[in-house]
Amino acid sequence: MTATAALAVSGCSGSSAEGRQLTFASYGSAYQDAQNEALIDPWSAESDTTVTNDSPTSYPKIKQMVDANQVAWDVIDTEPFYPVANCGTYVEKLDLSAIDVSKFPKGTVSDCAIPFAQYSTVMVYDTETYPQGPTGYADFFDVEKFPGVRMVPNWAGGGALELALLADGVAPENLYPLDLKRAFAKLDTIRDSLRFWNTSSESQQALEDGTVDMAYVWSGRAYEAEKNGAALTPVWQDNLLAWASLSIVKGTKNREAAQSLIEYAATAEPQARFAELQPYSPANSDASPQLDELQQKYNVADPKIQEQAVVTDVQYWAENNDAANKAWTEWSTS
Repeated sequence: MTATAALAVSGCSGSSAEGRQLTFASYGSAYQDAQNEALIDPWSAESDTTVTNDSPTSYPKIKQMVDANQVAWDVIDTEPFYPVANCGTYVEKLDLSAIDVSKFPKGTVSDCAIPFAQYSTVMVYDTETYPQGPTGYADFFDVEKFPGVRMVPNWAGGGALELALLADGVAPENLYPLDLKRAFAKLDTIRDSLRFWNTSSESQQALEDGTVDMAYVWSGRAYEAEKNGAALTPVWQDNLLAWASLSIVKGTKNREAAQSLIEYAATAEPQARFAELQPYSPANSDASPQLDELQQKYNVADPKIQEQAVVTDVQYWAENNDAANKAWTEWSTS
């Protein structure tokens, strides 16, 4: 379905769209600026809807709004596990009848959310430190063959647990449910060479200033670091694929407008525009962004990268996020 068609469908769903209001909550900075340029502004103009932005997305704030029946946000950008864990309670079920869900990678669409952009958590290394490799996750844990500092995300759902298990020989199809004890034992083997990143900007800076030799980071941040001069090579085998999810806050008074925006966001055109503005990849397979050589290098929508990807199990994280984070905190601070 084209963007025009999506808007036409939503415009015929009842009352006039004129004068509508909607609040979009995302993660701010250049990321949300690009969402505005690629998605919000064209949809707002076509649908005659005034859109207010807010940031950052906050799960406690969403809970507070819904529980108090004072919902100020309408459409939200979240991690993919959140709408799966909270479908029908803190986010609304979507009408997927006007969305061609066959255009999205398996597992990325749920009853309460659609994917707007894809990214991977990927192993990258400094090619000046390691001219001949490494070539896989096992090398991330081989401090004798590849001495140096490693860096991983500092929370359970960041991907380090999956990285450790895959490096330890767990087959991708057997990865979930995660064996936390085994994962922590594997991470312990490189504890003396391990650093943690808490924000994506922190991971990018470490790559740029050379304080780490290899890292497990978001593909977009690796792109930005290389764009700024870091000499990096990504290892795409078993990259951990995830995506930005868009959903509707439970109890919104602007349900029709929110559904219309979701339908438009699911189409190829805004996703392609966004990919040209930010180092994230379209989720809609019909999207054809015009990318330069470096953007294409980190385009996780590329079939060659998709074929090597391990898709994040959002159902697992929806059910186990709190317990896994507790275990991570106990391990990382011990």
